[in-house]
Amino acid sequence: MFKKSRHLKNVSNAIKSARVHDVSNGINSKFFDTKKICTYGINGRITVTTFDYTESLLAVATTAGEIHVYGQKQIEVVFTLKNRPQIKHMRFIKGIYLIAVDEKSNIIVLSVHSKQILTTVFCPNSITCIETDPSLDWMLIGLESGSILIYDVDRNQMSKLKIENFQKSVFLPKERLSPVISIQWNPRDIGTILISYEHITVIYSFIDYKVKQHFFYQLEPYAPGGDLSTNIEKKRTPKVIQSLYHPNSLHILTVHEDNSLVFWDVNSGKLIQARSIFETHVNFPNPALKDCSFTETPAIFKVSWLCQRNPEYTSLLIATKATENPCLPQEITMIDLGGTPMYSVTSFDAMSKYYAKPVQQKLFSLIGKAPLINFLPLPKASPYFGGCHDTNLILLLLEDGELETLIYPAGSFSSKASIFPRSLAWVRPTVTTCIAQSVQKNLWLGMMTIAQSESFLKGGIPATRNIRRHETRSALLTGHSNDSVRIWDASHSEVTDNAVFEVNTANVLNRATNLAIKNISFASETLELAVSSEVGDVILFKFETNKFYGQLPKSDALQLKFSRFSLDDSKTILVDVSDRGPTNVKQGFIPSTVIHAKKGAVSAIMNSNIGFVAVGFIEGTLIILDRRGPAIIFNENIRVISKAGSSYVSTVHFCVMEYGDDGFSSILMLCGTDIGELMTFKILPATNGRFEVKFTDATKTNNQGKILGINSFAKDTGYSCSATISKMQGLSKGIAIPGFVTISGANDIRLVSPGKSKDTHALFKYPIATSGLSFIPIIDGKGERKLSTIMIVLLINGDIKVLTVPELKEVKNLRCPVPLSAQYVENSSILENGDIVIRTGKFQASLISVLNESATGTNHTADISQHTPIDTLYNPDLKIGYRPQVNSLQWARGTIYCTPYQLDELLGGIERPESKYEESAIARGCISSSSSNAARKLPPGTEDHRYARPVRSSGRSNGYGVLKSVSRAIETRLDTVETTINDYATTMGQTMNDAMEETGRDMMKSAVGF
Repeated sequence: MFKKSRHLKNVSNAIKSARVHDVSNGINSKFFDTKKICTYGINGRITVTTFDYTESLLAVATTAGEIHVYGQKQIEVVFTLKNRPQIKHMRFIKGIYLIAVDEKSNIIVLSVHSKQILTTVFCPNSITCIETDPSLDWMLIGLESGSILIYDVDRNQMSKLKIENFQKSVFLPKERLSPVISIQWNPRDIGTILISYEHITVIYSFIDYKVKQHFFYQLEPYAPGGDLSTNIEKKRTPKVIQSLYHPNSLHILTVHEDNSLVFWDVNSGKLIQARSIFETHVNFPNPALKDCSFTETPAIFKVSWLCQRNPEYTSLLIATKATENPCLPQEITMIDLGGTPMYSVTSFDAMSKYYAKPVQQKLFSLIGKAPLINFLPLPKASPYFGGCHDTNLILLLLEDGELETLIYPAGSFSSKASIFPRSLAWVRPTVTTCIAQSVQKNLWLGMMTIAQSESFLKGGIPATRNIRRHETRSALLTGHSNDSVRIWDASHSEVTDNAVFEVNTANVLNRATNLAIKNISFASETLELAVSSEVGDVILFKFETNKFYGQLPKSDALQLKFSRFSLDDSKTILVDVSDRGPTNVKQGFIPSTVIHAKKGAVSAIMNSNIGFVAVGFIEGTLIILDRRGPAIIFNENIRVISKAGSSYVSTVHFCVMEYGDDGFSSILMLCGTDIGELMTFKILPATNGRFEVKFTDATKTNNQGKILGINSFAKDTGYSCSATISKMQGLSKGIAIPGFVTISGANDIRLVSPGKSKDTHALFKYPIATSGLSFIPIIDGKGERKLSTIMIVLLINGDIKVLTVPELKEVKNLRCPVPLSAQYVENSSILENGDIVIRTGKFQASLISVLNESATGTNHTADISQHTPIDTLYNPDLKIGYRPQVNSLQWARGTIYCTPYQLDELLGGIERPESKYEESAIARGCISSSSSNAARKLPPGTEDHRYARPVRSSGRSNGYGVLKSVSRAIETRLDTVETTINDYATTMGQTMNDAMEETGRDMMKSAVGF
């Protein structure tokens, strides 16, 4: 150890004695301090999602005990919970509260307004399910014991009313104690709820404090039941796993563990139709039936009853569990039921046929994806009907934490990045690799003006942020498992826009599998992009106008030929794919060429700023391409020319500098290998305007492991020698640029003069994660601004070393402010302005700065300790729409309409205390008092399913306005009443504000490009 130290000291002294210019002159330790600028992605794996329609906010909970709430553009607020609880359920209430239930049955109440945790409530029994309504203060809590507690969120207290276990106490006393399986509020009447136990489903009335109707599904011997029925020769009672109201509340659906889907009439309790996904009348005995219990069938685990803007037009979305059988991929089924028949004029047989013969059925396959564990419809019309009112987007949550977006009812999947904030882009789908790069400011801003920036979320107000003063911008490029590459502005907390460029390779490669992106290289001056897939194909893109924009296929035959064309059929290494760009993109990154070398996985890729692309393969081949042809100008295996036994190229750097004692500069291509060898090539002009590659030298520079990165700078000025067009054009003048090259190995950095000598060597105790040169502006004693060159090294243990060059002398040792992950930290990048993008996990990266701009004198207003401002989430000017009411038929039959105020009295009592939260008064002004607040003209074609809000008598009974009786004459003319009175829920669906209509238009516009 001491011997090495003396050696380094002697080398350093030798450099000083030779009077080499110190390009880090003026740098001192005060100039450096760490500050986290922003975070990309999420910490941990997503476990729960929820959406608030009125405020247009999306919340996700992760395994790290964090809840992220997202709004428009880059709005994001993170709640960090104590002890990192795992969240099981999560709901928005009245737009201002966010309720979370953890695995220990603690209820956590968060304020969307103050962005604070208001309270935590411990539940005495295990919580099995919950139910809330976006316009009410109350939370229904189903327990393992079968009881239901009612929690007053606004007043932070439990209601005195407790609903008993009716299956045990009333209907099936001999059965074992059943937990509450499912709870749902009546979509038209807050005075009644639907409760399911394992065998019994009941409708409970808060007004009458009793069960109004019950539903018991039992299969007689030899009735087939659902797809998973066993012991068909016996009488069976399949357990209930979920129950749902029809949006008009006249029918319900119970879902059973044998995959039975059973439709019931609410008023009579009569079974209308029992079916499975594909079979009907499964409750009818069939003596000839054989036991099919050995047939493997995926089990249903969740159903949503979706409706269009007119809620009488409905469909079922059914999710089944994943199986281990590869021949049975997980699927989501859509059963389109169409318009619901008029209740008063439709017989039970006709209604049974309606549910037995839907308009259409679709299967949405999830083949190739992780198992689906939940889904969340995103409504466009209102927050009611279980959050399923007119939805075109379904958010799918997969077991590995990824999010998928299903376009409904088309059934296509979209991973379009700009729909949701960029943090969610890290899980839509998983990021496989990422790099960050400095880009000229004017070039970058001009390019980003045409990037896609539409967003589904419209909520929140971004906080005012201080923009740091840099001559360059930072680009963040992420490669994903689904074939896509996304290009963002890395200044997440400084730029609120959601602009992103998205490049997809699947259509270019005409392949459906093995599409994960493994390597990315971006030429920031020429705006060229090179990416490699996991099987070794390299696709080249260039930012330009799409000459195929808006063009349609010339003929079906041509389109068929194109669809059958595979790269595997190509006999050449270079394949022209310029006609495979997306026809809906006018300007962007357009594919030009695919390098289809059939050499296996890529080990390194570098797209230079002077038109050359170098690709190294794990099997040793190195290909150099001149994009101007395109033409391959070098194609050899480095194992043949290596002097130290290298197997493959691990990194490539193009620079313009003097080699040895040439007396002039050349284009040098420096290749680092897997064993620490530096291979030097010259790119020289040849005849006919072409270029040729000449191998010049190979030197073992680093002690052990592969070379991670190579950088270069001029000896006199310290400026970068990286190859650019301007430097290439200057070669004709014969000017010699003496330079140094820094080579970062596994745990050491070597500084060399190409063609001359190894000059300086720095060893580190811990392995290097990444390193790079930064060019720091400082104000000297004369008040002049100058650039000083430093080297920043990030070690695997979290140390950040700031070194001078060329001495490699440590100026300051900093601690990284974010935790590192050894598995992902190699995807980190050092930027020219002193920023570091560090990948900290599978779904997360952070941007940190090591520069104290106040100390350097470049920005006296900068404060390294200043906290990042917090966005505003809650907008009190947005009104929650009026809740749908019972239809004319239910009203005429004497259904008691319960107002929210009356429900508060029923559940909270007349002595309900005032709220301790300011959120209570704020939210009170956001509830619409009548449907006339924003009445709109109904769209054409909805007249047959409309109802008007019933006009109730002013008489009251027991304070609740109970309707005692209805005229028999009216009762006999219900069909006339029903066809002439407007559907209240439909009217309500048309009263949404213009902002949300714009959301719908944006979504449909986005769907065209999916």
